Amino acid sequence: MAPPHVASLTPTLMARLRDATAMARDREPLGGRVSRLDYRLYLGRMYGFHAAIEGALMASAQVAAVVPDAAMRNHKAALLAHDLIALGASPRDLAQLPRMTLAVPFALPEALGWAYVVESMTLGGKQLARHLARQIPSEIEHASAYLGCYGDEAPERWRAFGAALDGCEPALRDGDRVIASAREGFLELRAWVRPARKPQSTRIRA
Repeated sequence: MAPPHVASLTPTLMARLRDATAMARDREPLGGRVSRLDYRLYLGRMYGFHAAIEGALMASAQVAAVVPDAAMRNHKAALLAHDLIALGASPRDLAQLPRMTLAVPFALPEALGWAYVVESMTLGGKQLARHLARQIPSEIEHASAYLGCYGDEAPERWRAFGAALDGCEPALRDGDRVIASAREGFLELRAWVRPARKPQSTRIRA
């Protein structure tokens, strides 16, 4: 067994994930000048992402064994649906939005990596909402349930998620695979959201 002072220097899985995914993260999902159309496009792409990933994570029963409240966290597609409907979308429009394609089913390490991507995005929602409120105040007032996910509890929910990952038996989680999955997830999400940044038409189904 390693001496205590040596063991304490071993980085946690969450610390490794933070460092390994830093360059892959999209720091400005809606940077620059944003219109109502830009925002609707962005929400539509995020809806297609969350609708797909939530189904994949729910199908992985092992995730709930690591993150006890995993099922309660898988509600972000519903928040996005609320926002899109508030901006004029119909249920039929939502059903026709494209879904992100994922290589499923996930093994536990891959599922945890993708869960890290999903949960990390809740930390910047309030900051993004404040940024957008200066440009599209009415839209943010009535259609920002997704950006306000977890509300003031966001930091605590993040800490609880991190504690769950760090507390998982290393032999089960396979940290290297979790990290590889998270890095890939961030890159795939960036590519998926990219079309929302440059609207090709003033007509949108969202």
